[in-house]
Amino acid sequence: MQEKKSVKKIVGEVISQLLNVPVLSGALATFLFLQIPGSEPNLLKGYAWAMLFLCIIPLCSLFFYIPARNEEKQKTARRQRVASFVIMLVSYPAGWLVLALIGAPRIFTAVAATYTFVTLGLIIINLLLHYKASGHAAGVSGPVAIMIYIYGIIATPLLVLLPLITWARLAAEGHNLWQTVVGATMSILITIAVLWAFGFAPFTGVVW
Repeated sequence: MQEKKSVKKIVGEVISQLLNVPVLSGALATFLFLQIPGSEPNLLKGYAWAMLFLCIIPLCSLFFYIPARNEEKQKTARRQRVASFVIMLVSYPAGWLVLALIGAPRIFTAVAATYTFVTLGLIIINLLLHYKASGHAAGVSGPVAIMIYIYGIIATPLLVLLPLITWARLAAEGHNLWQTVVGATMSILITIAVLWAFGFAPFTGVVW
């Protein structure tokens, strides 16, 4: 029984890492890049900067998973989590600023703004309100919300990622059900608000 629980926990951790924030943000930026006409000004430059600030720099937090000598696993995980928040808190707004200044395609700037506000939301809920909303659930639901907001019903199969990440976080014993629900709900609401504020009409399939 204990061995079965251990395998379940490992599978949950693996799925959590495969669906982590930098991986999904890189996949999202790449997909959007392929949807924008090549004639759009600063397309390649905007994509490169978006990948740097939304994917590559945040991925550096994984180096903090390397444990110090004789360090407890729980302490290593906490150190990586703190490092991840700090890196994202710096990288996302910096990316938003750079993308706005170079005149990148509007969707890249909107995505950077979305990630900035979601990170701030997690900090408010987790650090100030001491709740522990799931960053993994927030990181999955944001891209899913963007895709459904823009593309409508054709993107709804992506909703399967929400119960998948919920199961993964429960299996990994990182969060309970309501912590994943709070993280996901917060991220979805912020995503919709930011896309609307940037002037994107829902269900049009237009990302430029």
